[in-house]
Amino acid sequence: MSILLYHGSPTGGIRTLQPFTADHGKPYVYFTTSDVSAALYAARVIERPYYWVPYGYDAQGRITYTEVWKNAFADVFSRKKGYLYCCEADDKALLRFPTHQSLRLSQKAMSVSRADTIEDLGDWFLRREQEGRFVIQRYETLTPAALSLWHGLVLEELKESFSGGEVENAYTRFVQDKFPAVWERFQTEMQ
Repeated sequence: MSILLYHGSPTGGIRTLQPFTADHGKPYVYFTTSDVSAALYAARVIERPYYWVPYGYDAQGRITYTEVWKNAFADVFSRKKGYLYCCEADDKALLRFPTHQSLRLSQKAMSVSRADTIEDLGDWFLRREQEGRFVIQRYETLTPAALSLWHGLVLEELKESFSGGEVENAYTRFVQDKFPAVWERFQTEMQ
């Protein structure tokens, strides 16, 4: 059965999506069945191979982006151009991503059937929010417990990926800039 897939990128002019190795070590082309989910990847806050896209789903199944530092949504998306690439593929030939039912992985290059340019990702997402297809959990509305949970996830990622190894890279610079208290705790716990 052929399905429509989306891939978000900050890079324009792509005709064929090639597998690349992300932070988990295997080369894939990443897709989703949701244009909203794909658009989250059309802006990068961290250089490859690292990602930072703090989203999940609410009880109604809507994609929920969480601002885990003040003005995070605007920092990442406002006035940023992005691209949505569409491909059609046999769903049986794709791998499922274990944590998100809408995500698909391809081990093979995929030809782009359509590309949409999003001139301002921030505006695009705000329209999706007005349509009820997207939720932004704004920083000011988060409880200390919610922020603590997100910061704990960042700390665990640091411990898993960078304890005892090279700690000068795009991800650790991002954490130092956006989550200085988490970085300090990581350094303390590494000693």
